[in-house]
Amino acid sequence: MMLKRQPSLSHQQALSARPVRLPQAKLEPLETGGAKLKAPMRPPRWGGWLFRIPEGALKSFELDEIGLFVWNCCDGRTSVKQIIHKLSKKYDLNLREAEVSSLAFLQTLAKKGLIGMEVDDSAKH
Repeated sequence: MMLKRQPSLSHQQALSARPVRLPQAKLEPLETGGAKLKAPMRPPRWGGWLFRIPEGALKSFELDEIGLFVWNCCDGRTSVKQIIHKLSKKYDLNLREAEVSSLAFLQTLAKKGLIGMEVDDSAKH
């Protein structure tokens, strides 16, 4: 059985993508300025037949203030490039620092199934 790979995007295409939050994810504010993010658990694609996850089980992630800021920007309208610029401005980071940290964090969120990326069809070609 072969797994389907997503087509890879160029750096420019990735920057123009618009992250979208998992609609089932819920935030609980923390006193530290961050938040606890809770999302329904799903078995991995390759192990759905092997792992039994109880109905209603949640996985949780703790976001610091910056992580929460990026999460809130994942609205399906704001591009990755815009998120980088907003982060740079709000936290007084140079663009390179903001880009590296934003891309790494967004990649982690995507791997965990907490966000998806909307890419214009014209950007794929």
